[in-house]
Amino acid sequence: MNLRSVAEQAFLLWLLFPAIAVPVCLVAARRGHGGFVERLIPWFVIIPTALGASYAGRWPFFCLVLGCGLVSCWELARLGDAGSAPAPSRVATALVTAVPSIAWAQMDPTGMVMTVVAVLFTAAGAPFLWMARATAVRWSPLLLGLSLGGALSFWIRLQQLPLGFRWVLFAFSIVALNDIVAFATGRILGGPRPFLRLSPKKTVTGYSGGALAGVSVSFGLSFAAPEFGIVELAMAGLVVVVCASAGDLFASAVKRRHGTKDFGSLLGAHGGMLDRLDSMLGAGWAFYLGLLLVLR
Repeated sequence: MNLRSVAEQAFLLWLLFPAIAVPVCLVAARRGHGGFVERLIPWFVIIPTALGASYAGRWPFFCLVLGCGLVSCWELARLGDAGSAPAPSRVATALVTAVPSIAWAQMDPTGMVMTVVAVLFTAAGAPFLWMARATAVRWSPLLLGLSLGGALSFWIRLQQLPLGFRWVLFAFSIVALNDIVAFATGRILGGPRPFLRLSPKKTVTGYSGGALAGVSVSFGLSFAAPEFGIVELAMAGLVVVVCASAGDLFASAVKRRHGTKDFGSLLGAHGGMLDRLDSMLGAGWAFYLGLLLVLR
C-alpha cells in the first residue's frame, strides 16, 4: 500500500473524531461538565499538523519536532519559576544540549547509537525532575535537554523508516486517542482517583477508557501496519498506551513537585508544549524499539 492510500484511509478514520467529539461535548455540557470544548478544539490543529508534516516528508517533520523540542526546552528551563523568564544560562544549556541530540537522529544511519544514548540520558535525567527545585534548576537543563532531544529523536527515526509516515500515524493516533478518551471518560463518568498526590484529576475510569480506545484504534489502523498480525497489533497498542500513560503521570508528578499546574500556556487549555509531548516521549522510543524487533 502506498502512502497516499494510507493517508486517505487515515483521513477517513480521523473524520470520526469530530463526529464523536461534538456529541460528547453536548452530552458533557448537559451533565454540567465544563472545559470540553476548550480541551478538544486544539486537537483539530495538533492532529493535522503532526500527521501533515510527517506525510510531507523527512525535513518538514524534522523541523516540526525540532521546533516542539525548542519550545519544550524553554518550558523546562523555567520550571518552577511561576511565569517569570528563566535565566539565559539555563535556556542556553537546555537548547545547546537538546538540538544536537535531535539533529543526531538525522546522521545516525541505523538509529541504534541514538537509541542507546537517549535511553541512558533519559534514565539519568529523570531523577532530577523529581528533586527539589534548587537542585533541578542547577542540573536538570543539561540532562533533561539531552533526554528530551533523545526522546523526540525516536519520532524522527520512525518517520525515516521506509514508508515511515504510516508508523508515525500508527503510534501518534494511539497516543492521541488515549489522551482524548481518557480525559472524556474520566471527566464524564468519574470514578476512583488512585493518584491523588501525583495527579489528583486522573481516574481509573479515565485510564481504562483511554487504554481501551488506544488498543482498539491499533486494530483500526491495521492498514498502516500490514506487517503486524492480530497479536502484534494488540501488543503494539498496549505498549504505546502504557508508556503514554506513564509519561503523562510522571509529568503530572513533576509539575506538582514544582508547584505548577502546567509547564506553560502556549496551547491554552492544554497547557504548554511539554504538556502535550509528555505522553509522546516514552511512547515514541518504546514503539520504535519494539518495531525494530518485529521488522528485523
